[in-house]
Amino acid sequence: ERVKLPGYVCYSFLMTSFIYPVVVAWTWGYGWLHDVTTAGYMDFAGSGIVHMTGGVAALVGAAIAGPRGGRWEIEREDEFAPHSLPLIVLGTFILWFGWYGFNCGSTLGLSSASQGYLAAQVAMNTTIAAATGGLGVFVLQLIKIRKYDLGMLCNGVLAGLVSITAPCGNVEVGSAFAIGLIGSLIYFGSSNLVKKLKVDDPIDAFSVHGACGAWGVLAAALFDWGKGMDHVNGWSGWDCIRHDDGPNKGACRSDVWAGMFGANVLEIFMVLVWAGGLSALMFTPLRLLGLLRASDEVQESGMDETAHSPPKAYNWDAKETQVTAVVKNGSKKTTQVVPMKALQQEA
Repeated sequence: ERVKLPGYVCYSFLMTSFIYPVVVAWTWGYGWLHDVTTAGYMDFAGSGIVHMTGGVAALVGAAIAGPRGGRWEIEREDEFAPHSLPLIVLGTFILWFGWYGFNCGSTLGLSSASQGYLAAQVAMNTTIAAATGGLGVFVLQLIKIRKYDLGMLCNGVLAGLVSITAPCGNVEVGSAFAIGLIGSLIYFGSSNLVKKLKVDDPIDAFSVHGACGAWGVLAAALFDWGKGMDHVNGWSGWDCIRHDDGPNKGACRSDVWAGMFGANVLEIFMVLVWAGGLSALMFTPLRLLGLLRASDEVQESGMDETAHSPPKAYNWDAKETQVTAVVKNGSKKTTQVVPMKALQQEA
């Protein structure tokens, strides 16, 4: 790890007190982006409001903090590989499960049949985009390195989820498939580009949340399920695809699609400027004052050793001890615990 605790504290305070609340006020809070054009913006569950905001801030922070010691040395490449694929998979499935509350919950209620149908549509779109994103990135990485990369598969799932978060309430299932597939391409390209630029983003936070978040906002306008490119459904739920002569006849608005697309592009621009600008204003002084980045020596020995108590999460250096185990027949036997370091030396 390379970031000190004061850096995390300041970043968390700024994000939760100034950056996120202002973006929400502009959008979900019925602020100026809500009425900037006749159609307004469309970001159903927050590809831009939530994910892009955090992703842009992560990229700025990673760039200003600088890479971890030895990160781009070829002979040390293996030291920076993910340390626990089972935990990565578990975390991915926990996030995927939680996304149904995140996206479906953005219907803000289930008291009517229309809300229930919309929540079901959102759930289906979320599932399709996530699965497509994961498989898309998995295949791309397989083509690139000729090996199966489970970590990239998991990040691809998250890329698909982020991509569908904004348009999940105003696109149909075929569009969700296309959005997830394009999201996998965007994530894969962004991840490789960030590494090419030697910006050390350990978990691809920008590529998953920033790049795919921006794509999700664009997709909400490009794939809106209004009747033709000139019509806008937006926040209207099912109203735009109901019978033209019904009580919601005016819900499918015409001649306003360009306005919604423009509003979504403006949302992306404002998130980039606001989140990126304020993050730079915070991270730069922290780096100059020595409150952001840990020294190379501290990184080498580890934060556990230098800043935490107890200094080790796993006591691999413990001396050999005797423990007692009970076997099925009720008798007891003595076994020996061998330290991990000893096993590694024997290997």
